[in-house]
Amino acid sequence: MGSPSSRLDIDEQYRPWVDSGLEFLFAPGHAQAGIGTGRSASARQQQQYQPPQRPQMQQGGGMQQRPPYQQQNQAPSQQQAQPPVQQQVQQQAPPPRPQQAPQQGQRMQQPTAQQFSQQPVEAARAAHAQPPTKVQLPEPWNKFYQVISQRVSAPKVVCTYMELGFDLGGQSDPRRRSVLQNTLTHHLKWPPGTAAFWPMSAVVNGALQPNREMFWRGWEIWRTPYIAVFGDEALRVIHPDAQPGSTTYLYNDVTIFVVPPLAKLVTMLPHEQQFATEGLSAIRIS
Repeated sequence: MGSPSSRLDIDEQYRPWVDSGLEFLFAPGHAQAGIGTGRSASARQQQQYQPPQRPQMQQGGGMQQRPPYQQQNQAPSQQQAQPPVQQQVQQQAPPPRPQQAPQQGQRMQQPTAQQFSQQPVEAARAAHAQPPTKVQLPEPWNKFYQVISQRVSAPKVVCTYMELGFDLGGQSDPRRRSVLQNTLTHHLKWPPGTAAFWPMSAVVNGALQPNREMFWRGWEIWRTPYIAVFGDEALRVIHPDAQPGSTTYLYNDVTIFVVPPLAKLVTMLPHEQQFATEGLSAIRIS
């Protein structure tokens, strides 16, 4: 660029920049791009592209075929010049795994706490929605069943207490009946047929004799989800492993509610009886 003649070989599109003092032009990605290279970009493009020439006649009538122009020869080389990294990645990429469909009967969502607490209740109701048509029990338990089955058909609760063997055996006490009407019918408003009063004892030689096996055989007839027990003494008969002091127990998928014994309730006032049996209000009748 020091000689004035060097300006003669400058592309016209760069001449205004050279006159303004530009000496170098940085063109990344373009080999030999500059101002004083001795040939312009248009000249290089013209040199790279050469149109095909017509074939010349050879002696003897043959035609001499010239090789194609340079751009056609460069096309395969450009395809070969592609980096092989992308092709390798495409070949080595594993196929996407198919989504496994849920198997038949498989659960997708876990049950909530409320649904889990209702599972034993719903299972008991579904297992024995109706009592069996024929029940075989020894006496006097068979007689007890004949009396109870005439009053209820599909109870929701089985109620029991120590003196129930007396009441079903012909030695009933009207005070106990009054307590049950005041608490279950008037206060809790249980509809008729809600509870089946099944004993855990029977009169043998003039005295009550507890029988745990016969109580659970009677419960198997209806398989109610709830059992209401009046008194801890009656609870120890049907559930000997129960720890005293609690009012609710879970035994064999059955919820057992414990309230004071009837021998104590008959000595209370009506509002005291209702307060003492308030725990039975947690039983779901509907």
